[in-house]
Amino acid sequence: MQTPSTLSIWLSEQAFPLAIIVALLGFVMIVLYTSARSRRVKMNEARSGANEDTFVNSLLIYGFDPMIARTTFRYLQEKQLVSFPIEPTDQLDEDLGLDLVDVNESIRDIFKLTDRIYQPGLKHTPIVTVEDLVRLVQASPRLSEMAA
Repeated sequence: MQTPSTLSIWLSEQAFPLAIIVALLGFVMIVLYTSARSRRVKMNEARSGANEDTFVNSLLIYGFDPMIARTTFRYLQEKQLVSFPIEPTDQLDEDLGLDLVDVNESIRDIFKLTDRIYQPGLKHTPIVTVEDLVRLVQASPRLSEMAA
């Protein structure tokens, strides 16, 4: 009969604790998935009447350019795959689920779509909400203004 190696002894002693850890991790993943899905469903229900036009109109009364607001809304819905209606007060990270890389990519892409020039020095406050993003784009010069 073979003598078990220390590795096989260690594995046989640790099999039950490892199985418990794997089961707990699986449970946590299931809870996180159902929580995220439930949040998405609640956001869709709470914002059932909201759409692109209501988003643009809510910014229009404060003097925002409707073309920039519309482009931002469409970009976030189509490219960043936000699955519920967006409101100007939505936080980019917490509400829309965008990380820093996604926010920076969004800024650059929206600048290209609106024919604006990105000037990082113009950003004196962090971009936290969708309204901040629209404000940054609107405050930047157009490409045609720089050529003149």
